[in-house]
Amino acid sequence: MYARMTTFYLNVKAMDQASKVYQDSIIPAAKNQHGFLKAFFLTNSNAGKFVAVTIWDNIEHALANQKSGYYQAQIEKFSEFMIGDPEIEGFSVGAMSL
Repeated sequence: MYARMTTFYLNVKAMDQASKVYQDSIIPAAKNQHGFLKAFFLTNSNAGKFVAVTIWDNIEHALANQKSGYYQAQIEKFSEFMIGDPEIEGFSVGAMSL
């Protein structure tokens, strides 16, 4: 498995709106992507820091949707809330329990 972590700095006043966008738009879109398994949207309202984590069955599927433009389209859904550019990292999933 593979995890993609995207760290955003967003306007703290838009925390509820950003969470709603993730829940109502980004998660449903992700469910249509080949290899998608899970998604999490973590918020730290004190720091204005938001972390989106998606879990994929393999790195190839995660990278394929970046190349297709899907991933960038999802990032754009936060454009009105973002302060600066998001940071993107990828990880092999060593262990997971849900």
